[in-house]
Amino acid sequence: VSQPTMAQLVEIKFVKMRSLFLFALIIAAASAFVAPANKAVAFNGRTSPQAPKMMIDGSVMESVASTSNIVATNSGDFGGAFWPVAGIVSLAALILFLAPPLVDSE
Repeated sequence: VSQPTMAQLVEIKFVKMRSLFLFALIIAAASAFVAPANKAVAFNGRTSPQAPKMMIDGSVMESVASTSNIVATNSGDFGGAFWPVAGIVSLAALILFLAPPLVDSE
């Protein structure tokens, strides 16, 4: 019995790897259709009602509400209408730049 050549060994290895890859694909495709276990109800459904618990103190919320007006109180804050107008103009310039030239059909 003669020894296999290097090309034959590579071919055998390629066939084995290809069959292993196809087997893994079949397993992955089959596992995609398996229904997951329903672990949504993992506790007893009969619990006693409890009052809601405050996570944040009320005074903290009042201070947040009062300091939120410090950010922008006038329409002229942060440049006013400059940035919206600049954005629209730059978008129009980009559209005009990327638009193909109109050619007369004669």
